[in-house]
Amino acid sequence: MDQLVLILGHLRNVGIKTETGGQPCKAKLIERRRSIMAFSEKIKLEAKRRACFRCVICHKVFVEIHHIIPQAEGGSDTIENAAPLCASCHDLFGGNPEKRKQIREMRDDWYERMERRANGENVMEPIMEEHLNINMLKNSGVAIYHVVYEHEDFDTSASILVKLLQNAQKHNPHQKRYLYLDIEGHKNSNGGFDHDMFELQKDFALGFLMQYFTKISMPLVCVKNNKLQRNDVPQNFEIFSDEKMLIKKLKKESGERHFIVYPPEVD
Repeated sequence: MDQLVLILGHLRNVGIKTETGGQPCKAKLIERRRSIMAFSEKIKLEAKRRACFRCVICHKVFVEIHHIIPQAEGGSDTIENAAPLCASCHDLFGGNPEKRKQIREMRDDWYERMERRANGENVMEPIMEEHLNINMLKNSGVAIYHVVYEHEDFDTSASILVKLLQNAQKHNPHQKRYLYLDIEGHKNSNGGFDHDMFELQKDFALGFLMQYFTKISMPLVCVKNNKLQRNDVPQNFEIFSDEKMLIKKLKKESGERHFIVYPPEVD
């Protein structure tokens, strides 16, 4: 039997020999075409508006609306399945089924940020392209392991963790980060952690560092970030034991620099 050759989606009949000998007969192909619809112009405009007409991955302008789940796999033509992507990001990741969840998360995070901007948050700051965001879609990540020794107090340990975070962002920008924290000693009379190490884990790691990591594992708890990892890592880090000194610094320099205060309840 000769072959049926598939060329560009169409069947070319080469001929099939019959059992009775001899003459080739024509093969008949019944093609069933699925009704394929594109996004409506209304949905396209809504998706672009939510993204401020930028790619939800790298934040470039000039985007098209792409299906997160392809139509051929049953993906819908609704706003929930739409992702504004530039041509480059679509070519790199649009056809990879392993990246769909991450693209959806990055889209939702960007939509949220642009909604806050529309409501007046950071409205005067320009929107910058983030070419390094493609690193967040890599399968590999950066593991950071640190042991807190018995002689280290809260200030020392917190400063070391921030330095490790800064170095990870510097040398492996925008890649997923995983923190593994171990603690030697630092136990109280009841067998639990002393005040410094309890605060380091519960308040500092979970309350502040968590936003810059994909996952944090430590003796007290193991937590996965339920939001997209932030990569705008602070370049400077200071610890104030005197609240009055902190307030004085904020009043003096807040007009020129942006501050993130930990813990957040400090006025």
